[in-house]
Amino acid sequence: MSRNYGASSKSLAHVNTDTDGAPNWFSWRGRRYVVLAILFSWLEAAPWWRTRQTREWQVWRIEAADQAMQNNSGARDMNTPYSGVYDIATSDQRWFIRRVMD
Repeated sequence: MSRNYGASSKSLAHVNTDTDGAPNWFSWRGRRYVVLAILFSWLEAAPWWRTRQTREWQVWRIEAADQAMQNNSGARDMNTPYSGVYDIATSDQRWFIRRVMD
């Protein structure tokens, strides 16, 4: 199942990144998600009606799991409903959820 947030992207509460700007973890809807893998990263042109603010979005397709749903060894619990694939994007120092695939 997939949910596309598109232009009505939901703002993330906080994103922690590494020195290259790749996300390590993020907070969304009161939960903290740990990035398990970075699947893809790309630049996306902003919609023409938003070009005065931003011209590009850096998008990251990541596999992430709710931190509270990991077992003691840090491994992902494959049965948790809170693990999935997320497209998160950044522009102008703000981060947004663009798509969720679970």
